[in-house]
Amino acid sequence: MTRIMELAHMLGEEIAKSDEIKNLEATKEVFQSDAALQNKMSEYEAERMLLGQEFAKNPDEADARAIADLRARIEELSSEIGSDPKYIAFAEAQRAMNALMADVNAEIKYCITGERPSDCTHDCSTCKGCH
Repeated sequence: MTRIMELAHMLGEEIAKSDEIKNLEATKEVFQSDAALQNKMSEYEAERMLLGQEFAKNPDEADARAIADLRARIEELSSEIGSDPKYIAFAEAQRAMNALMADVNAEIKYCITGERPSDCTHDCSTCKGCH
C-alpha cells in the first residue's frame, strides 16, 4: 500500500468516526425501520415505474386517465414521505454528510492546486459579498 493510500485509509477511518456519519447511520436505521414509511417509499417507486411505462407508450396508446391517477398518487406519496419527521431527519443527515465530504474534497484540492474552491454560484441572491 502506498503512503497516499495509507493516509486515505486513515482519513476514511476518521470520517467514519465523525458526528455526521454517526448521525447518518442513526437516522438511516430509524428511517429504514419504519415499515409504513418504507411501504410508501416502495409504492412511490412502483408508481413512478408505472408512470414511466405509460410515457414510453406511443401517445395514442397511453392511458391519459392512468397517467393522471399515477401523477396524483405520486404527488400524494411524495408529500407524505417528504413531511415525515424520520425522512426529514435522514435527508438532513445525508446533506450534512455530503457537506462534510465536499469540504474534505475541497481541502484536498486546495492542497494539490493551492486554490480554494469558490463558493460563487453566479447567482447574486445567494451571495455573501463579491470575492
